[in-house]
Amino acid sequence: MARTVASPPEGKTGNAYTRFFERVDRALSPAFGGATSVDDHPEDATPIADRLCPLCGHAMGEHVIDHSTPNSMLECPTDERLPERPIDVPLNEFGMTAPERADQRGQTRGT
Repeated sequence: MARTVASPPEGKTGNAYTRFFERVDRALSPAFGGATSVDDHPEDATPIADRLCPLCGHAMGEHVIDHSTPNSMLECPTDERLPERPIDVPLNEFGMTAPERADQRGQTRGT
């Protein structure tokens, strides 16, 4: 059956071009939607907002996360910081803990 009126279907707005991209957006949004909050410690029953910040020790719900730039920034509610934990493991060239097998390779090379 052919349409006799050249207007968008009932309840639809815009022209065919905008409706096409709205449809594409609806189809792709589940795949490319916003980031979801991932629980790093699923065995901990405490809500994420009530967990303590590793930098200042306050609840994470008191913090502000600034997403206005490509690099998100965590803004702590205080200027106080927890003391840094002593690092007793070797670090790689990026300041990250070196994997154990890399340590073994380094020991065998130097020997």
